[in-house]
Amino acid sequence: MSEEKVMEKEKILQVMEKYRDYFNEWDADVAFGVNGRNIFYVLASGEEFETFLFFQTADQLEKVILGTIAENLDVILGAGIDEVNVGFSAGNMDEKSDKSIEYYLPVLVQKLDVLCRAGENWSHMLQVTFNSIKNVCADMTDREKE
Repeated sequence: MSEEKVMEKEKILQVMEKYRDYFNEWDADVAFGVNGRNIFYVLASGEEFETFLFFQTADQLEKVILGTIAENLDVILGAGIDEVNVGFSAGNMDEKSDKSIEYYLPVLVQKLDVLCRAGENWSHMLQVTFNSIKNVCADMTDREKE
């Protein structure tokens, strides 16, 4: 292996260390190719690939990782909003006009139930995503101080 490839592999390993929380929280890894094309992958539950991308340099790997984190946040927020919206709209099933306490409490219970179920579904994905970007933010802060 050429010295240039060895140096780039070392840089890639440094990026992997920098984002170790991401790799620890998700079932993610890097495979080094003999032809210089490396693979970044994330496995979904069921051992299928969720993400499978080629890269050559450490800079490209970092962009791939940050892109998957941004995509996860977008999916979490979009799905969360949709799930809550569907749950809340289900509460409009009968249009009572008297709006007594007897009306509000069951509707409130139903909506809180929707939020609790949604929170259970989101909590793991949020925790994993936030843990994976924690080191990134700390590293960027440290670089700005230098």
